[in-house]
Amino acid sequence: MSLAKQRSDFAMCMQTFILLSIYFLTLDLVTCVKINRLEVPEVAHLGTPIVLDCDYSVERDEGLVVKWFFNDRKTLIYQWIPHTKPVTLGVLKGRVNLDYSASSDINSIHRALQITKPGPDLSGNYTCAVSSYFSEDRKTKSMLIVDPGKSLELKQEFHENGNRKIICSAEGVFPQPSMNIHINNSEVNNSVFSVHKRAGLFDVQVMADVPLLTSPKNFPANYIFHKPTSR
Repeated sequence: MSLAKQRSDFAMCMQTFILLSIYFLTLDLVTCVKINRLEVPEVAHLGTPIVLDCDYSVERDEGLVVKWFFNDRKTLIYQWIPHTKPVTLGVLKGRVNLDYSASSDINSIHRALQITKPGPDLSGNYTCAVSSYFSEDRKTKSMLIVDPGKSLELKQEFHENGNRKIICSAEGVFPQPSMNIHINNSEVNNSVFSVHKRAGLFDVQVMADVPLLTSPKNFPANYIFHKPTSR
């Protein structure tokens, strides 16, 4: 085979390769799955129904599957395939309205989670994964379930030496907060903080001994929530 013939064949092969590359690149762009918006509230209240939505677009729906994962992106908690009933697993089993419709589009009608019974165990990261035979997309956001508590009480006890004890307590809060007492704008340094966990919630209390006051003072008591680490 002549050198000219070899060069001609090589040029044709390269041209074919380039055309095929452009074709498959265009095909991928046309058939790709794309998550447009993932809506997961940063903070939600314990016991109040919430919706986690995963809005996506897809050009070709062959093999379309919507999955939700909890925390480690491997713990499957929800799966929906168009034309079938959604399935919940793990921590979401029995806590999702499976009849909830997020869209009138048959390919995205059950894309969202309406959690009817959010509890403290549902704080964490949520990943929505949408896939077809051609491509996949996924996004993750975190949510914190908060309960400000059933009661918050501030009281004082008097001692014979003239001092008084300021006691602030809260019941049934989540997540576990820190708690402190201030006199006017200054934090009381000798305060003692205690916490008791009960049924997944926390009872907290802070106490501080303060001298007898000669003039009226403000005693604000604050408790601050700290986001728990993902399990």
